[in-house]
Amino acid sequence: MSTKIDATERLLNLVIALLGTRRGYSKSHIRDTINGYSGDAQDQVSFERMFERDKKTLLELGIPLRQSEVSGDDAQEQVLYRIRPEDYGVPEIRLDESAMTLLAIAANLWAGASLGAPAQSALRKIAARTGTGWYEDDTTSQSRIRTAEPAFEPLWGALRNHHPVTFDYRKSATSATTTRTVEPLGLGNKYGQWYLAAFDTDKQAERNFRLSRITSEVRVHDKERFERREDFRITNVLTRLGTGDEHSARIAVPSGSAHWLRTDAAAAHRPMSPEPGWRRDGWDVLSASYRDAELMADEVATMGAQALVVDPPELYDAVADRLHRAARAATTQPGPLVWTKTLPVLGARKADTRDRLVRLLSMVPYLVTNPGVEEAEVMAEFGISAKQWEKDRDTLSVTGLPGYLHGDLMDVTTESGQVFIRDAETLASPLRLTQEEACSVLIGLQALAAIPAPERKLPLEQAIKSLATVAGKDAWLADAVGLHLVSGTEMENVAALQRAIQHGRACAITYLVRHRDELSERTVEPLRLFSVDTTWYLRAWCRKAGELRSFRVDRIKDLHDGGTQEYVPSESVGWMPGTSIYDPGSGDEQVQLVADSTTARRLAPAYNAKLFDLGDGVVGLRLLVGDTSILAPLMARLGGHAYVAGPEPVRQQVTAWLEGSAASYDAYGENVPATPSLGG
Repeated sequence: MSTKIDATERLLNLVIALLGTRRGYSKSHIRDTINGYSGDAQDQVSFERMFERDKKTLLELGIPLRQSEVSGDDAQEQVLYRIRPEDYGVPEIRLDESAMTLLAIAANLWAGASLGAPAQSALRKIAARTGTGWYEDDTTSQSRIRTAEPAFEPLWGALRNHHPVTFDYRKSATSATTTRTVEPLGLGNKYGQWYLAAFDTDKQAERNFRLSRITSEVRVHDKERFERREDFRITNVLTRLGTGDEHSARIAVPSGSAHWLRTDAAAAHRPMSPEPGWRRDGWDVLSASYRDAELMADEVATMGAQALVVDPPELYDAVADRLHRAARAATTQPGPLVWTKTLPVLGARKADTRDRLVRLLSMVPYLVTNPGVEEAEVMAEFGISAKQWEKDRDTLSVTGLPGYLHGDLMDVTTESGQVFIRDAETLASPLRLTQEEACSVLIGLQALAAIPAPERKLPLEQAIKSLATVAGKDAWLADAVGLHLVSGTEMENVAALQRAIQHGRACAITYLVRHRDELSERTVEPLRLFSVDTTWYLRAWCRKAGELRSFRVDRIKDLHDGGTQEYVPSESVGWMPGTSIYDPGSGDEQVQLVADSTTARRLAPAYNAKLFDLGDGVVGLRLLVGDTSILAPLMARLGGHAYVAGPEPVRQQVTAWLEGSAASYDAYGENVPATPSLGG
């Protein structure tokens, strides 16, 4: 047979042939009859290598080739290969409509993240297997988790395959890095941050690493394997995070300002006592408790000259360092920047033969169960272009059972834009869930269990139990990866807002507009709740603004019943974010930022930014903002890893804010370390 057939078509032919035989085929029969293998005797060595690679690929996809020995003189005829239908297809699974809806919520939690495609594939297969149809995530409470950290993808693969990894790591509150070699035990998301739990082979102890502090590429030792711990649960690690030693800080702020600190239950304030060498009338000293010095420094830095750390010295130094780095970056005068070379999503994994094979094996049962589906819907469902769809359709039409005559080949036709498939009985059952598919949904379901919603309890338990059964021996991964979607401090407001949505009630709230340091009294009519990276938002009609707005739940400082809702929702209320939290408006201003590639990748999804390759390892971001005053605090938080490049009035505004903020610390404190260049 022809040897010019590509690997995907050859593998597809192999799967169909071995699924379509009860007795099995010998190697010589496979070589001589299945399209894609050479029947030339002199190519026997090449065939052996190719066949072994294909067996390994199918096994990695959860499709084992069964071997059976038979009598015969020819050694090639003594072993027969086949794929048992029960090994190939999704096991029987019983889920009602409520459980399937929860499955959709769990799968869509990963929308836009690296696990988004496996989660959607799992949902598609289960819907086809249960016969319950297709369910959209159209509930009034949705969550999205991003995996924008460059380290996530290699760590995810190393965790699944039990490979050690090496990376450079920056400790908290310091710029010094060390090289660490670890055995990944689990990945968890809490406080909007991804953490790696691992066994540090140098220190011979378990350690937790925040992915945002990994400063190098993750080097996976794929030739080595370690034994994973059977008793490891990432939930135990996430529960312990944030429960370490509590620290106390004294922070000076102008009287009547810093509402985010004053409304914190742990904060108290009093008139400021004189400090050696420094006195300022009209300022208060707030006493605040915190556990993570780095996160606290980030928050205080966003206040600029309107806050000054009195003590401890370590926090003072951390805030001053951020402001000086940001100010130095803001005054950078690079040469002309050429904003023409656009970049795709940074770090996206390039699709390979396995990805396309899985897509085709998933596409066949989808077309079988949806006869007459629109071509545009097929392309949207599988996230492919018209060119890719044309190639996939052609491949399906030339693959089938050995013989490859009329009736052996699958027949894919389009009539008036509608797609029909015939002679596809062999692949009509959905391929069993891969480890990534099963566990991505199972991880999402387990995360949903923490969100207060009594009506979900029973269907959620049903869905988790069923998915764990389907995942089988791979279910361990769902114990190694966890998502902390809601914290105790937000739980009460989330539950109250859900009740308001359910019963059609408005809410009177006191809301902190952080970038204006303003407490605002509003009456809102809650419509939807959503979270992005564990930060919860309310989508509501704001009577004060007279339009739809999004509100951060953790900035709602007071909440009471506001009477019956009056707003009549239109279709536009269905707007929901993917991985972006930014709600664009007609009066927004376009700005340009320059950042190192890692920072750019973290920022781009949140602001729907377009990325540009500016050379020398830096990336440009072009985005819309409704209020440019948010940019200076953002640059302060990033501590020199990004700066505003334009438009010029905005750049000058941000630069002046940062220079003034840095100078306020110079006037009171010791000399700060020299600020390195962007990305340092």
